[in-house]
Amino acid sequence: MENIEKDSLLLVLNDFTEQHKEMAKQFNDLRNTISLLEEKIGGFEKKLENLKVTSPPTDTTTIQTIVSQGMSDVKKMVAEQPKNVLQHKRFLFFPEHNAREYYSVVLRWILYIIIASYCYLLLKHMMDHWVV
Repeated sequence: MENIEKDSLLLVLNDFTEQHKEMAKQFNDLRNTISLLEEKIGGFEKKLENLKVTSPPTDTTTIQTIVSQGMSDVKKMVAEQPKNVLQHKRFLFFPEHNAREYYSVVLRWILYIIIASYCYLLLKHMMDHWVV
């Protein structure tokens, strides 16, 4: 019985050593693959650092012409709409605009009329006393 246990134990140990050798080989293969992938990633990172992306210049002239044409169409439509015409008939004693010029002209004419009427009355008074 002892002999059978030794043989089975040897078989099991041999099997474990072979599996261990295979696992060590797979582990070394994985380590080599990982180091290769790390080198590739490092190369990609260097390429990404050196990569400069320049976008092409945008040509917006077509959009600008479309928008300006649309705006001119809108302005044209607004201009063509019928407008309400309101007529006001008013007598303005006081002007809405240019009040300073209005008052200077009106007061000057009032002053001229007062001076002319005073001169007329003065001359009439003098003529009445001088003729008599």
